[in-house]
Amino acid sequence: MNPKFEEMQKRLSHIGNLNNYIEQLIDKVPGNLISQKQRRKLIDAITDDEDLNALLEGLKNPRPPRFVLVGRTGVGKSSLINAMSGKYLAEVSDVEIGTKKARRFTYESEGQVYFEVIDTRGIGESETFDTKAEDELAGVIREFRPDALLFLQKATERAHIDKDVLITKQLMEKTGGELPLIAILTHIDELNPSRIKEPDLYPKDKIDLIAEKTGQLERIFMQYGLDATAILPVSSYIEWSRDPDNVPDGEHDHPEIAFDGRKGIEELLDFLEESLDVRAAIHLGLTVRLNRVATRIAERFIRIFSALSATVALSPIIASDIAVLLTLQSMLMMIIAYLSGRELEFKTARDLLISLGGIGATGFTLRMVAQQGSKFANLVFPGAGSALSASIASGGTYAIGKAAIAYYLRGVPENELQQVVKEAQKEFEEEQKSESRPSPLE
Repeated sequence: MNPKFEEMQKRLSHIGNLNNYIEQLIDKVPGNLISQKQRRKLIDAITDDEDLNALLEGLKNPRPPRFVLVGRTGVGKSSLINAMSGKYLAEVSDVEIGTKKARRFTYESEGQVYFEVIDTRGIGESETFDTKAEDELAGVIREFRPDALLFLQKATERAHIDKDVLITKQLMEKTGGELPLIAILTHIDELNPSRIKEPDLYPKDKIDLIAEKTGQLERIFMQYGLDATAILPVSSYIEWSRDPDNVPDGEHDHPEIAFDGRKGIEELLDFLEESLDVRAAIHLGLTVRLNRVATRIAERFIRIFSALSATVALSPIIASDIAVLLTLQSMLMMIIAYLSGRELEFKTARDLLISLGGIGATGFTLRMVAQQGSKFANLVFPGAGSALSASIASGGTYAIGKAAIAYYLRGVPENELQQVVKEAQKEFEEEQKSESRPSPLE
């Protein structure tokens, strides 16, 4: 099996098991580090976070996104799907769907289903497509319960657009009209000058032409009263390390990307993740942008643990919260490491917490001294020192979480993490100035 695929499967397993891992992690915290009351508050803070719960709920039962593809032969439907996944996927079609005007199949790699698709390739090309065929296809689509309809039009062609748009409008009406419709202008790399395939090197003339073609498609949609959720220009251009369709027996048939000419794909994926059912969005993220899902989950935990740290630090007893804060920050680091496919012990996490990326023993100690020292202000101005301490503790936890994301999920080397921490602390301070964020434990 492909080592990269094995690593992905391991991470998928970790993310899918995250709820159980967190429960076990909380249970393993020694009683001399956090009290039963603090343990209960930690559980409540996690279970009460709506954004986190939505993500975790999607992890319980993710499913492949389901798309209806509308577009003529050669418009680049399979190339688009491959570009979205970053892999050369196999088309598997063994499903009888009751109409000759469409095919239903899956896009797969090494047993993993990435997308389920109905390809309505016949609706614009057939001269005999009648009301009965439309009704049959509409029934198939309703039964399929797709997440979106993707209308694909080649940027270098103008013929047949009006007919295809009109038929798509009729199909949308017959399926209830509530299905998100995303218009995709494909093959923008073939617009002049077509020899320039590197997206970063597109000249102004080419960029202007892409905008002109996109506007043209938008006007045609408006002309026929078809409301597209989005109109997105993309290039799916990829050169593979070998011809995937011509591989000798026994050789590895999963080519790597040799040249990446994709443009607009990230924007398309962003839009889909925001528009899809949460289970489909989670599956899309897990299979296509695994780090994206892991980072989203990690960001929610940073918010939760930062707020918890602030609450713990509000204790007016000098030095009473150092062990608890260190435990919370260690747990946060362990959770983020787990999302990356690693498992840390408490001791390892604490050691890393102190040594990680230049925020080591000196920086950590100074931060704790500043936090604890601020509590002396309570002797003169009751409450003032604790508020300062809470801000320092919360900001420190926030910065530690950001450093853990950089280190475990983005692969930032240790010698660059000090800058990550500084930027995170500045970001936290700016947020504190612009908004008052209540603690989930208040």
